[in-house]
Amino acid sequence: MAAESASAAVILASSHLGFTLSTTHVATGSILGAGVGKKGAQVNWGVAVMWCIGHLIGGVAGPIAVFLILAVLATFRYLRSRLQPINADNVNDEWEGGLAPAVKNADLEKVS
Repeated sequence: MAAESASAAVILASSHLGFTLSTTHVATGSILGAGVGKKGAQVNWGVAVMWCIGHLIGGVAGPIAVFLILAVLATFRYLRSRLQPINADNVNDEWEGGLAPAVKNADLEKVS
């Protein structure tokens, strides 16, 4: 709520004064600011780090470098996901180290 309110205030004030701005940048700055300003809140610092990398490199090379980094990370995630593919045959199988404890036969007998 704070981020959306801040974004709206900045965009409305800027348009009233005749300034040009990027609404995406305003919203991103508001979200980062709201995340930093609230105790216990979390900010996705990966986005800020990517922006810093692109900004430090500068020019056209900055966005190209960020794109290449993200493409490499996406490729890694895709290849990693193929190690244990999920399909119609195993979608309901128990996960090793899953979110819920596996049900054992002794537990089933107690319920019955």
